Formats: sequence, structure tokens, C-alpha cells
Amino acid sequence: MRKVTALLLILALVVVAFAQPTLAQEKRVRLGALIKNLDNEFFLTMQKGYEFAAARLGIDIVVGSTPTEGTAEQQLAILEGWLNEGGFDGFIVTPFRATSLNSALERATQLGIPIINIDELIPADAQQGIKLAAQIASNNVRAGEEAGRYVIANVEAGAEVAVIEGAPGTTSSIDRVTGFTKTVSAAGYKVVASQPANWDRARAFEVASNILQGNPNVKAIFAANDGMGLGAIEAVEAAGLSGKVIVLSVDAIPEALEAVKAGRLAGTVAQYPDEMAILAVEAMLKVLQGRPIAPFIESPVKLITKENVDTAGSRLGDPKLPKLRIGALVKNLDNEFFLTMIKGYEKAAADLGLDVVIGSTPTEGTAEQQLAILEGWLNEGGFKGFSVTPFRATSLNSALERATQQGIPIVNIDELIPADAQQGIKLATQIASNNVRAGQEAARYVIANVEAGAEVAVIEGAPGTTSSIDRVTGFTQTVSAAGYKVVASQPANWDRARAFEVASNILQGNPNVKAIFAANDGMGLGAIEAVEAAGLSGKVIVLSVDAIPEALEAVKAGRLAGTVAQYPDEMAYLAIEALIKAIEGRPLAPFIESPVKLITKENLPQ
Repeated sequence: MRKVTALLLILALVVVAFAQPTLAQEKRVRLGALIKNLDNEFFLTMQKGYEFAAARLGIDIVVGSTPTEGTAEQQLAILEGWLNEGGFDGFIVTPFRATSLNSALERATQLGIPIINIDELIPADAQQGIKLAAQIASNNVRAGEEAGRYVIANVEAGAEVAVIEGAPGTTSSIDRVTGFTKTVSAAGYKVVASQPANWDRARAFEVASNILQGNPNVKAIFAANDGMGLGAIEAVEAAGLSGKVIVLSVDAIPEALEAVKAGRLAGTVAQYPDEMAILAVEAMLKVLQGRPIAPFIESPVKLITKENVDTAGSRLGDPKLPKLRIGALVKNLDNEFFLTMIKGYEKAAADLGLDVVIGSTPTEGTAEQQLAILEGWLNEGGFKGFSVTPFRATSLNSALERATQQGIPIVNIDELIPADAQQGIKLATQIASNNVRAGQEAARYVIANVEAGAEVAVIEGAPGTTSSIDRVTGFTQTVSAAGYKVVASQPANWDRARAFEVASNILQGNPNVKAIFAANDGMGLGAIEAVEAAGLSGKVIVLSVDAIPEALEAVKAGRLAGTVAQYPDEMAYLAIEALIKAIEGRPLAPFIESPVKLITKENLPQ
């Protein structure tokens, strides 16, 4: 067991937004954060998030906004002014319309200034000439799911429910409605009506009135935003059905929160624009340090009901971090992956001024020793939170139940505890690499470097293992969509020698194969050996996943085309950032994606 104690980082106060920076401030990180209009409570809250992040992290953030809704030209002019002024290290932008800032963002890209896009997202097909470091937004499907779970918990099983949609074709409405309807339908509830009201309160009153008249057994209505939810409440009340039909909606606007307090609205799903802003700043600082981040970062949502309406709002508090002691439990010290994870914990401790106590075992498979470390920490006391990577998914559960009973926040990373095995355990969030994305990264390399329509093959891990299934799915779906032919996909059980045999057989039976994707580096190295033994070096490329040292050496030598790196150090850093928020009572997304990146000879770390 190893203890990391770091000095408290001294945080400087941010200059008031819009103020001209001084020379001293220009030596620090300086970001431009462009929001929409200040007559909207959502964006006033987002601005508070930027101010909090600036104070906590000791940087300067200049916030730009317009006085009213819809002034896209004024917003564009602010960004163009910042580009002309210079001195900005990065931009975080929420455009009025998805593409209304594109001309200035193209300039920023040409100047090499990193950009993060939040809330109002620029579609992938409209990003030509623009390089985005990441996009950050609430998960609207999850917002609908939150409302659906409330119905399941509070409305009689099998009841009839109805939906009021937003404007037809709008992504946010489609996602929220999808999340709700799939959740309740899977639990046996009957969605008897789903009609649009175009985000309009008066129209929602009409739609809800008609639904209630035509479907007298409806017990719940879900509206895709609060304006329509309030219209639905009025329809329920006008029909004399108060207390018999519940209404839920999305956005947590002030009037909706008042309706929740009064017991008229059962619940509203809150987005947290302040947390969205903080996530963007945290991500931008990593970009500026040359560190990897996930291409999409999910901002939290939370259902607010009468039970939590007084505590579920913004929880930012004092920007100055208190002294915190956190336990970080990794696996074995004879594995480079976990040694790298420890470095991430050490960096977070140093950057953020925390005490991080790291627990590990000397070798693989010593789950009982790992459990004993966590039990010892619980007996010792004084820990404000735990970040854990169990040897087996459920091997720490008994101690994690104790931690939950004591109210200690828990973040679970890398080896994730399945949802059906979390009884008695409350997890603040789970953090892991996206294995589907890892496969996609390898596939994009094939598409860029192998002739169109070529034959490719896959070497899978052990049958039924989620990581193998996800990596293979990401690869095969991506290359297949681009017209490549997957002529073989066979398991090698994560074994190098078995992968040599599998790859040899594939090459013999499919002489036109031009690329092989292996679900881990051990199998990738076996596939390389098969390619070389067949005299096909330079004719068949191999890609794999994990970026172990031997694979990186093979990339450097030109034998392996690429290996998709996971970043256990960044996973650990994300865990500490998340634990701080959990300890402070702030909302978190239930899953945080850790970055992956394809390492080739061109970008091989020095």
C-alpha cells in the first residue's frame, strides 16, 4: 500500500467576466467561453459554472454572451473579436444555432486553438474545416429514462401512459421520448398516445385534453419539456383528474420547480449547465496539456421530485477545495496497466491538493488481499471517498456495502460491477474505456489505409466476454458500413499462440485478406507472427488493442500497424475529479467514458 500526499494547490480568483486581462493574468491559461443569452436562467447558471471553474482551477475565463435569444450575429461577432484580439488558449462554445459560429471556428482551427462544443452541438456532417477536441451535452435519452423509472416506481404495473412530444424531427424530443417509451414499455406499461405539441404550452393543453378524453385510463403523461408539462398539468386539472394522473417533464425551469413543490408536477428532469461548463473547462485543461480526452462527455441529468426539490439544484459551494483523503484501490503491481493507473492518481493528488492512499496487491488474482485492504480502510476511518478497481466484478461487494451504509461515495473504474450485482451498493459513477470506440478507431485506420472493398478478418477474444464483443462490434460495423468484407471472425481466447494458429488458418483460407484486427495485443502479436511466417509482411496489416510495451515496440518497428491505447492514468484522474464532486454532493453522469486513441508509427509516444 502506498500513500500519496500532495501540497494544496493555491487557487487564484478569476477576473470578473468581460474584464480586460492584466499582463500577469495573460501568463496563466486564458479561455473564451461563449454562451447564449443572459435573459435565460439556463445560461446564467452556465456562467456561474465557468466562474466556479476559473476560481477552483486558477485560470482566467472570459465569458461572452448576448442580452437576448436569437442574436446569432452578435454572438459570432464576439468570437470574431476574440480571434482578432488574440491571447486565448482555447474556446468553449454554445452556438445559438448548430452552425452559426462555423466561420469563426474554422479560423480558430486554422490558428491551432482548441475548441470544445457544449450543449448546442454541431452535427458531424457540419464540422468540415473545424476540429473539435470534444463535445459535451446532457443525455436526452437518459432524461426520458429517469422519468420512465419514476412511473415504474409510482404507477400501478401495466397502466396506460401517454407522451407529449416536442417539435417533430427535433433530436432532443426524439431522444427524450425514446428514453421514456422504451423504459416504460419494457416494464409492461402501455403507451396509448404519443403526439407532438411543438414545445408549446397552449398546444400541449389541447393535446393533453384530447388524450385524456380519448384514453380515460391514462395514469401518467410524460412531456418532452417543462412548458408542455405545465400545459399538461392544466389539462389534468381542468379534467378534474388531479391526484389521479401524474405528469413529468424535462428542464427544471423555475415555474416547473414551483409546480413540483406544490405537488402539481410529479417531477422534472434537471440538466446542470453549471456542471456542463465545469466539465468543459476540466477537459480543455487536459487538451492544453496534450492529454487525451473522450470525444463525447456526458453531462449529468437528475429527476427532481417533491422529495429532493430543495437539495437537487446547483451545489457548487466554495471554489476552494477542502483537504480530502481518498482511498484508491487498484489491482496488481506486476501489471504495467495498473502502474500507469497509479501515476494518474499521483498526478491528481499533486494537481488538486489531496491525500490519495493507493492500495494494491503484488500479483494478479489476489482478490482476498484486495478486499482486506478496503476493509482495513473502513476500520481505520477518515476516508471521504473510494475509487475501486476490483479483481472480479463483485469481489469487493461486501466492503462496498459497508461503505455505502457509512455514506462514503464510491467510484468504480475499469472492472465494472454489473447493474444486477449492485444491490446494497450506491455508486457515484462508473468509469471505463469505450471498447466499441476502440474497435472503431482501428477500423478508421483500415478505411484510410487499405484499398476500398478489400477483405479483412477479425480475431476475437474469449467467447462471451464483453470487452471482446464490444471491440469486435465497433470494428466490424465500421468497416462493413464502408464497404469492406469481413470474411472471417474467429476466437483465440486472448492467447498469442492460439492467435498464431487462427491467423495462419485465416490467411491460408482467405488469400485476399488485407487487414487483421485482433481484440487484444497478445493476439495481435500472434497474428503478426502468422503474417510474417506466411511471407505476407507489408501486404497484410495487423491492428490490435491495449498498447502494451511489446506492441508499442512492434509499432515502432513497423510490424504492427497500430494499437489502440487505453489510458489508465486518465481513468484514475477522472475518478478523482468525479469523487470530489460526489463528496461535495454535486451531480454526476452514471457513466464517464475514459479516452482511447490509436497509436501508429506517426504518433508513437517518445
